[in-house]
Amino acid sequence: RADRLGAYGDGEARTPHIDGLVRAGAAFDAAFAVAPITLPAHATILTGRLPPDHGVRGNGGFVLGPGIATLAEALRARGLRTAAFVGGFPLARPFGLDRGFDYYDDVMGKTPGVHYEFAERSADVVGSAALGWLAERTGPVFLWLHFFDPHAPYAPPPAFRAADPYRGEIAAA
Repeated sequence: RADRLGAYGDGEARTPHIDGLVRAGAAFDAAFAVAPITLPAHATILTGRLPPDHGVRGNGGFVLGPGIATLAEALRARGLRTAAFVGGFPLARPFGLDRGFDYYDDVMGKTPGVHYEFAERSADVVGSAALGWLAERTGPVFLWLHFFDPHAPYAPPPAFRAADPYRGEIAAA
């Protein structure tokens, strides 16, 4: 949410790294997701197709079908090494987004305190795994990192705990 980032005016935000990316890169102030749910939105990002076309309409019960080209497949065909590091169960390998990735890291555990079967891992774990992979590579790569923070239950690391645990998880990510 842009309204929880310092770069977009939140005076309470502790997001210097994201704010730096906004200042140094291209920022899209009017970006919209094709779906308000993880798997269909990411299937669109990685295929360039809308949910009615790629067939992924929800989390858990849908799989990106064969025959729909992915960005990772296209980039790998052009000689890039490809890797993905995901932080939330909706993007786990069984749902089909792993196609085209030389390495797809979706190792997760069940989050303590969650009363339904939902695995995730924190942004620091995802980022560390990605940095380890990247350190062993030379040449062009396509590296996709997916941070699932913040999602309920909001439990930021101690250094990021404050009155608003949602802001804390954003800051930690």
